[in-house]
Amino acid sequence: MQNFIRDENLKLYRAALAQSTDEDQRRVLRELLGLLGDKPSQAGGRPQQAALAPDRSV
Repeated sequence: MQNFIRDENLKLYRAALAQSTDEDQRRVLRELLGLLGDKPSQAGGRPQQAALAPDRSV
């Protein structure tokens, strides 16, 4: 069931990203897609920005 919900959310976010012209909304959608494990090439064709917090696991 969780996979179904994840897949449906991915479809909705990709469709919204394809239609949106608002850069703030596109940024949020790309972040959501990234959180769900979507690849950058499927997330709007633009490279993803760096993570919000740097990785400090050294």
